[in-house]
Amino acid sequence: MIDTDKYEPQNHADIFYGNTESKLRIEDIVSGATPFPAFGKCGILIFGTFGTGKTALARMLPAEIECGRTHQELAMPFEFIRCKQGFTGPQVMSLLEKVLSKVSLNSSGLHYVVLDEVDHLTPLAQRSLKSVMNTEHAIFVLTTNYLNEIDKGVINRSVLVELNAASHQQLAGHIQRITADLNVVLNDSEITDIVESSRGSVRDATHDAIRRANRKLRDIAPIG
Repeated sequence: MIDTDKYEPQNHADIFYGNTESKLRIEDIVSGATPFPAFGKCGILIFGTFGTGKTALARMLPAEIECGRTHQELAMPFEFIRCKQGFTGPQVMSLLEKVLSKVSLNSSGLHYVVLDEVDHLTPLAQRSLKSVMNTEHAIFVLTTNYLNEIDKGVINRSVLVELNAASHQQLAGHIQRITADLNVVLNDSEITDIVESSRGSVRDATHDAIRRANRKLRDIAPIG
């Protein structure tokens, strides 16, 4: 049985970014090379198509940012909020006020809040979120598949990070790593088929690479 977890990103450097600038923005925040939160921005808004690792990156960032700033691990877990359809402003405010009212035990003094699929929030809830984001005492990591559905005030308070379709070269290398672990060689045409059918989704490319490799292994297995 193949360990699929080994093909999940382990840190921000493993992510396939939509462009070089997005990668540099994350590197500068994690390393502390750029002040953050600062200049009215305390959010990191990760956007892009399905299956590109947005939630995985969002979950990694609190610990990596804290370590980059203080060389210490998180002393208290980050708050993960999976946004639901129709989440109202009062519901969001109640959740966030509960988190931010506590004293942070992290060495940085910061709270970390991850809001997954923030486009599910109602317009009123997004405006409430915008008002909470007027702070330098918390970092908000937001994900969305639909940037055009996010309140402009939330966008303005965030550093934008694009995780759209991975490049052919990135996905091909990822596929070759998987098949090599299974001692299977796919030809260029087979790899291209997987890349094109994945439509830039690392999740889909991983699934299809394992499926095709296992099929080849079955085809060459001795009978009897």
